[in-house]
Amino acid sequence: MKNNNQQHINPEFFKAFDHYKAMVKQFGEEHPIAMQAFMLAFEYSPQWMKDEAYAMAEEYLPKPSGYLDNGEPVYNLQDIAKHNGVPFEQAEQDLLQMMQQRKELGLSTDGVLINAVVHKIQ
Repeated sequence: MKNNNQQHINPEFFKAFDHYKAMVKQFGEEHPIAMQAFMLAFEYSPQWMKDEAYAMAEEYLPKPSGYLDNGEPVYNLQDIAKHNGVPFEQAEQDLLQMMQQRKELGLSTDGVLINAVVHKIQ
């Protein structure tokens, strides 16, 4: 019997995930082709899987820098770079590259805010 979560997985996820694994094997995990394949697999993944990934990713994020009007936390790229011990310029380049890759794949970059109204955490 299938696990409850598995019943709601889009078949495109399995195709995309198999492609990602093949790209990692062929090019390595950090290669742009493998990273794009991961983005597609993640895009097709079910929400419960995304929620688990976001929870795991929190250890790589600093505390939120502020929040939006709707209460959603936001993170400053400078804080993320410092938290991960990388120069701001590298973090900025990585973000721009990720946004370009998502654009090329037809994926949203709505989560990246530029000049948004952010309420500082006191």
